[in-house]
Amino acid sequence: MSCLPLAAAVDKIEAALGKFSDGPFFLGQFSLVDMAYVPFIERFQIFYSGIKKDDLAKGRPNLHKFIEEVNKVDAYTQTKLDPQFLLDQMKEKFGIA
Repeated sequence: MSCLPLAAAVDKIEAALGKFSDGPFFLGQFSLVDMAYVPFIERFQIFYSGIKKDDLAKGRPNLHKFIEEVNKVDAYTQTKLDPQFLLDQMKEKFGIA
């Protein structure tokens, strides 16, 4: 299973996160853009870690900082599901043992 399209997309996210220097988020400070992207980033990170056994943020310091900081936002952390539950659901959906 190739993750090249995912890597290219994540590289674009990394570049977008680096456009503002006043904070780790897409527009510098936490905004609606971050709320829209974080569920996808979270799920890609869980899938990549659980299936590929690799860190999606490795070599991507802006993404690493984004993930670190967004996990400090109460409005986000209160809505997170258990990562293992999400991984199990994805494995079942895509037929991955």
